[in-house]
Order: sequence, then structure tokens, then C-alpha cells
Amino acid sequence: MKEKILEKAKNDLPLYFGDFKEFWDESINNIGDDDLYEAYRATLVFKNWKYNFHSIEFKTYDQILDEIYEDINSSFFLAIQGLYRSAHMHMRSSIELSLQLVYFIHHPIEFEKWKNGDFVIKHSDLCQYMVDHPVFETDIQPLITNITKNWKHFSKHIHGESPIFFQSEKNARKTNSFTEKDFGIWKSNFFRNIYQINKLLCLFFKKEINRFPENPRNLVLALLKEEDLGLIFYE
Repeated sequence: MKEKILEKAKNDLPLYFGDFKEFWDESINNIGDDDLYEAYRATLVFKNWKYNFHSIEFKTYDQILDEIYEDINSSFFLAIQGLYRSAHMHMRSSIELSLQLVYFIHHPIEFEKWKNGDFVIKHSDLCQYMVDHPVFETDIQPLITNITKNWKHFSKHIHGESPIFFQSEKNARKTNSFTEKDFGIWKSNFFRNIYQINKLLCLFFKKEINRFPENPRNLVLALLKEEDLGLIFYE
């Protein structure tokens, strides 16, 4: 039995690779340059937040930033392969880690416990902490509400709350080819998620932003709309 399964595996794996390569090429050919530019730039946001942190000798949370980058990067590349359910799962993780990052900055004891797997905090408690935090000089309740909406939506993909969240129900899976609808749904969620957690960090580090190096600072700020830039520089 083992030998037969191994033989089939060795025959099938190259076929899987071929399918992924074919879908990848089709995605690249169908994704416009503007979407490709925006999506790839979004994957660089948290890498540049790490550069910004290092510029102010803030290196304690590199592991979290590295993993947020992995989540965002994985979501992008999984989407190119048509694996949209998994791509949404990574986006939920990026929210959880971003909120925990802000929380741990002023909770070093809990951070050390968390690193050892001895500390867990609920999403609702993290959100309330953000809303109550005095460092935010503007009302961030609407932002936190929107982040939570994203978190709940992405959670539906993890828990399979309906067949509409199944990978097997995606048009891309049924046809084994790129579909603008599936990609468009992921793209909208992806950009909204990046925007909101990037905005949260910009507001939290409002007083430090002008100390960041020009290039990584400008990359994270370039995502913000004019009214949100105003919250950082003009209040």
C-alpha cells in the first residue's frame, strides 16, 4: 500500500506544480499593471515599518513585524495562485498581530508571557484598549469598528461559516482558471485591510513619524488619503 501511494504521489506532484504554474501565469497576464503595483507595494508596508522602528532603536517586536509581513506577502501570492480562502485567513492573522503589536508596546510583561505561549487576549479586549489609549489624539472608534468588521469577515473563511467561503466553491477552483470576480473580491479586502492597519500604526506613532527615514516613512504614508494625513500632521 505504501509503495503504491508513494508512486502515485511522485506522479501527481509534478502535475500539481504544472497546475499552479499555469494558474500563476494566467493570473499575471490578467492582473493589470496598476493592480500589480498597488498589491506589491502593499506587501512592502510592514517591511518598511520595521525599518522605521529600527531608526528609533525600536527592535523588540521584530518577530511580530516579520510575521505580519509574511501574512500579507502570503495573502498576495496565494491570491495569484487562486487560493483565495487561504489568502483571507492570512489577512485575519495580520489584524490580530497588528493589534497585539500595539498592545505589547506598553505591556512588556504580557509580551514576555506571550512569547512563551502563556498569554492570550481577546479581540474585543484589544479593540477596547485601542479606543481607550491616550496616545490616539483622535476618535479611533470608527477605525477599530471597521478593522473588526474585516476581522469577522476573514474569520468566516477560517470557520467555513457558509459554502460561499469554501475554496471549492470559488469560480477559480471550479474552472481551474483565473476569474476577475474572485480576484476582485480578494483585492478589495486586501487593500482595505492594509489601509486600515497601516493607518492605525501611523496614528499610534504620530509623534515619531518625522523621525523616520524619508523613504520608508513616505512608503507607509503614501497609502493614506488626504484627510487621514491631516489627522497625523495638522492636528
